[in-house]
Amino acid sequence: MSLRARLALLFFLITGIGIGLVSILAFRSTSTELGTETDQFVRNRATEVAQGLREPPRGGRGGRGGDQPDNPSPLAFDPDAIVQTIDANGEITGSSSTADIPISAVDLQLAAADTGGENGRIESAFQNIEVDGVRYRLYTRSLADGGAVQVARATSEADRVLDSLRNQFLLIGLLMAGLAGVAGWIVARQTTKPLRQLSAAAGQVASTQDFDTPIGIDRSDEVGALARSFQEMLDALATSREQQHRLVLDAGHELRTPLTSIRANVAMLERADSMSAEDRTELLGAVNAELRELNELFSELIELATDSQDAEPHRHLELLGVVEHAVARLDRRSNRVIEVRGDDAMVLGDATLIERAVSNLLGNAHKFSPPNTPIHVVVDQGRVAVRDEGPGISVDERDRVFDRFYRTDATRAMTGSGLGLAIVAQIARNHGGHVWAADNPLGVGAEVGFAIPVSDPTAASLV
Repeated sequence: MSLRARLALLFFLITGIGIGLVSILAFRSTSTELGTETDQFVRNRATEVAQGLREPPRGGRGGRGGDQPDNPSPLAFDPDAIVQTIDANGEITGSSSTADIPISAVDLQLAAADTGGENGRIESAFQNIEVDGVRYRLYTRSLADGGAVQVARATSEADRVLDSLRNQFLLIGLLMAGLAGVAGWIVARQTTKPLRQLSAAAGQVASTQDFDTPIGIDRSDEVGALARSFQEMLDALATSREQQHRLVLDAGHELRTPLTSIRANVAMLERADSMSAEDRTELLGAVNAELRELNELFSELIELATDSQDAEPHRHLELLGVVEHAVARLDRRSNRVIEVRGDDAMVLGDATLIERAVSNLLGNAHKFSPPNTPIHVVVDQGRVAVRDEGPGISVDERDRVFDRFYRTDATRAMTGSGLGLAIVAQIARNHGGHVWAADNPLGVGAEVGFAIPVSDPTAASLV
């Protein structure tokens, strides 16, 4: 069942139940009022007859007769109810109708002035009876000199009123519930229209793979928020696909050079019989170097393509300790002097990725630093700056050095994939930070680094 149909059914049910409850209450109230009015009528009529304020039927059925009461001017007899009198033995002594009112055990008790049990004397009672197929409300009252007077009034008029009222309530309830269902369908159709547009846009994106498909929903409600989130998701997917496409193109371009070199060296090795041992050794060394460069390139490509490895959950860690660990690894592989200074600020991140970013910066500085010159590393409130004494980076190239496969004019002839600083930039972005390149404030050379937000030291747990 569609959302529109569910909303229409919900509107129908709520309205139907609401009108049904109101109708039941109104019907019961009307029925009670009519019943109370009938009871009051037969009670008053019986009281008037018992007190001599109204002529009772006497001497025979269907009319008046016999002696007149002591009241000199009793009310005239009205044919709007059946009035019947009985003696102490339950015999009918007078009736205003040709049909007898049935006499029950209660009526006999009232006529005989019976005590009626522990509750004391019974003076009157209401009953529902049927005479010649017509329903009546009967009231029986004891008379002071014995016997009882019975007054019965037909309830057919009240029944007709209640039947008519019930039918009207049913008709009105069904009509209003139907109108509510139609209104619910219309409201649901208008409400779900942007959702249908969003669904159509999602289907078009799925079938065409076109992430530039416009959503076209400009609203300020929850549906608009959903549309904006969906548009942001499409923009992110489009950006990711564009980056992957550019990565593949750049990688293909970068792979051509080492593969061409390896192919040429392998072709020369095919003529190894005419080469000296020194030449063969040199060619094999060149092939091994190219293979190592290819291996490094493949590793970095995989790291970039998989969003900097399968990152672990970020934890509180001391940034200076991570930097010193990376510095110790480079120190074991080289004779370079590396000076580290900084504070014990805490950051929230992945220690493995941050160490990889620091290692890339140190490797880059080691590559461009002249022999016997130190590398300076400064750690300050989430900032890691690596300073070398190399050729430096020109102002117009400082933003581009963090692009994939970008190389400055001074480094095009050097080995390397051109992905090291790109990986640093990606790791910094994944930690909510940024990267920069500038002149070495200590003199010649460059300063390259990254900054990530500092965490709350009181909530940190050292790693």
